[in-house]
Amino acid sequence: MKLTYRRQRVHPKHRFATSQWAVDEKVTLIVRLDHEGVVGLGEVVPSTLYGQTLESSEAALTSIAGLLGDDPFEIEPIVQRLLAAHNDQRAAIDGVDAALHDWCGKKLGVPVWRMLGLGRPRKRTTFTIGVAEPELIRVKVDEALAAGFDALKIKVGTADDEQTLTYIRERFDGPLFLDANQAWTPADAADHVLALARFRPTLIEQPLRAGDWRHMAELRRLGVAPIFADESCERPADVLRLHGCVDGVNIKFTKCGGIREALRMIALARALDMQIMLGCFVCSSLAIAPALTLASLVDYADLDGALLLAADPFEGITRDGGVISLADRSGLGVWPRGGD
Repeated sequence: MKLTYRRQRVHPKHRFATSQWAVDEKVTLIVRLDHEGVVGLGEVVPSTLYGQTLESSEAALTSIAGLLGDDPFEIEPIVQRLLAAHNDQRAAIDGVDAALHDWCGKKLGVPVWRMLGLGRPRKRTTFTIGVAEPELIRVKVDEALAAGFDALKIKVGTADDEQTLTYIRERFDGPLFLDANQAWTPADAADHVLALARFRPTLIEQPLRAGDWRHMAELRRLGVAPIFADESCERPADVLRLHGCVDGVNIKFTKCGGIREALRMIALARALDMQIMLGCFVCSSLAIAPALTLASLVDYADLDGALLLAADPFEGITRDGGVISLADRSGLGVWPRGGD
């Protein structure tokens, strides 16, 4: 197997910000796996939240090229080797995991979701409204509603939360997902959560810093809305650790390392009667496709990373209002815009 990669720049239509950080441009890595005349593709979306940079991901990919072996169908043992060697660079492993699945699906002539025995990938996604000045918030909300999105995810954790949510609730009565991105402390979080109750949130995501996860049990007992862990839940073992403290977990492939590890997390969460959301970062459709492949297994999808872009370099994911679906095509079902 031959593994190569290149950098890809994508730009959100509007500046994308949370209570902790902001993005005007995102640089990802496109992984290409060549073997027996078939090409598998994947996308690496590094996040400094998890100790990943472009440089660390590129270094991992250079090392990974020598660990693949000569049989792309051996996805599970390959991924286990990569995790053993690069456990702290799971965004890079995610890109390789995606490329392996894409290659196998193309070689067999079937979509990856069918290869895995799953239902057709068609799921309502939330559309995220990032932190912004009030005027831009109004523009973003109006655009989202005009586009037919019927579930919104709002980044909260700022002094403008009440103003933002009041405006949104005047325009929109549907499901409202609130994401604080670690904005609060155990001492003040309960007051913030109680103040959100009148906006009827569907759930509240990561109200506390990642290390304060035990205190989320206290917020859960307030009964305002289900509490979900994101930054506190990176890998399968975290699902077990969080049981009883949260109602659900947000699984992101950048955090966990791809399809194989995500399936483990989903199985654990279901066994523990926990709810599941699939999440993402700003990225192209190539990074969204592996998560959308598993969407039939989860409760919620926040897979709008490519929908936030001014221009998506990949195509194959279609949208009907707030519902996204994959093309019925072999592999991951996406391809570079303007060519194969």
